[in-house]
Amino acid sequence: MRKLLVGFSALGVLFCATPAFAGFAVSATGNVPGTLTGLVTPPANAQVPTSTAYQIWNEQQSTLTSPVTLDNNGAVGSYSGLTPGTPTTLGTGTAFGTTYVILNPNASGSVNSGVATILFSSKILGLALTATNLSNTNIYGAPGTTNYPTFPGTNNGGASNNFSSIVGKTNQFFTITDGGLELQVALTANDGGFKDIRVFTAGNSTVVPEPASLIVWTVLGTVVSGGAFWRRQRPAI
Repeated sequence: MRKLLVGFSALGVLFCATPAFAGFAVSATGNVPGTLTGLVTPPANAQVPTSTAYQIWNEQQSTLTSPVTLDNNGAVGSYSGLTPGTPTTLGTGTAFGTTYVILNPNASGSVNSGVATILFSSKILGLALTATNLSNTNIYGAPGTTNYPTFPGTNNGGASNNFSSIVGKTNQFFTITDGGLELQVALTANDGGFKDIRVFTAGNSTVVPEPASLIVWTVLGTVVSGGAFWRRQRPAI
């Protein structure tokens, strides 16, 4: 009976330790800033030029109050600016998290910044890639961060840079892997402009348990195994 109570207690701690809602980028590797996770804090202005490294930050998590149209449905595969994938519409009531990816070196000519790989805690639901859908989804940006419309008149390289959109450009590539949990980008910024992507991820985490949960299971296993060993070693009465 005592062992059963210990087990239920540990399970209770496990459920408390594992978040029920975690649609965010966990880490980024490759050509990214040298932070602990490769991610950065949301800036005051999303489009301020930075460097040739990708800038990636988590924005917000909530539930959609109206449908949202995206340019890629998050299916596993390799894509490009000329083959961006299948559009999708997320319905009202969809739980989501958003993450913003931008390359903005503000340099003349073409700047190819290599590859960045982003790991998410839940599956990718879709990507906003076109100027229209990036602008329409700015309401899901980070609180306190200004996201300017990616249309003519803003610092995005103008028509020659497709107004920041990777769609329609020959030198933009991205891949969704690991069952929809990972996004790899290989983008090129042109003509003093920037390239950006907004990622929508599912509300519920689908990755392995977090470290706190693993510790709980380890302790539970140790307690149960130790109890069994102690009973085997106890002399018969």
